[in-house]
Amino acid sequence: MSAAETNDVSALYPPPPPYMRFFTNENVARAAAERPAGDLPASESAETTEAAQSELSFLSPPPMPESHQYRAFGSVWQVKDELPDLETLGITRLYNTSGEDGLQTTTYQYKTQELRRLLKSLLLNYLELVGVLSVNPELYEPKMENIRTILTNIHHLLNEYRPHQSREALIMLLEEQLEHKKSEIQHINEVCADVQRKLDAIQRSI
Repeated sequence: MSAAETNDVSALYPPPPPYMRFFTNENVARAAAERPAGDLPASESAETTEAAQSELSFLSPPPMPESHQYRAFGSVWQVKDELPDLETLGITRLYNTSGEDGLQTTTYQYKTQELRRLLKSLLLNYLELVGVLSVNPELYEPKMENIRTILTNIHHLLNEYRPHQSREALIMLLEEQLEHKKSEIQHINEVCADVQRKLDAIQRSI
C-alpha cells in the first residue's frame, strides 16, 4: 500500500494534563491517609515535605464553584441543572407565562393553549414564506428568522414539560413493577395451594 493510500490521523487526542504525574501509588496512599504535614517522618526535610504537600494538593477534588456557573470542556455549565429563560439566551419570548394573561389557568392548561397558538403562527409564517419565495426569493431571510424564533419558543415550551414527563414515566415504571410483583405473588400462592392439595391427597390415601 502506497503512502498516499494510508489513512493519516488528522487530529490526535489531547495529551494528559501535566499534573497526572503526581497520581502515583505513593501519593494516593498519602492522600488516603490524610496525614497532616507534622505527621510526616522526621527523616524528610522541609523541602521534601513542602513538595509532597504540593503534590497531594492535586489529588484533592476542587472546591464547589462560588458562582452558579462553571466551565468544562470549553463550555459554560450551570451548577443547578435548570432550563434557562429565553431572554437569558437572547431570544424573544412569544408566549405568555402562567398568570400573565389574567386568566386563572393551571400550568399545563396555559402551556397547551400557548403551544396551539405558536403552531398556528408557525403555519401562517410558513405560508407567508412560500408567498415571499414565489414573488421575491431574496427577501426570505426575515421570514426564516421569524420561523426560527417560533420553533425555538415551541421547543423551549416543550422542554418545560420534561419534569412532568419524568414523573409520569416514574409512575408508570412503579406501576409496572407493582403489577409484576402482584402476578408473582399470585403465582406463588397458586403453586402453594396446588402443593397443599397434593399433600392432602397423599395424606388421605395413606
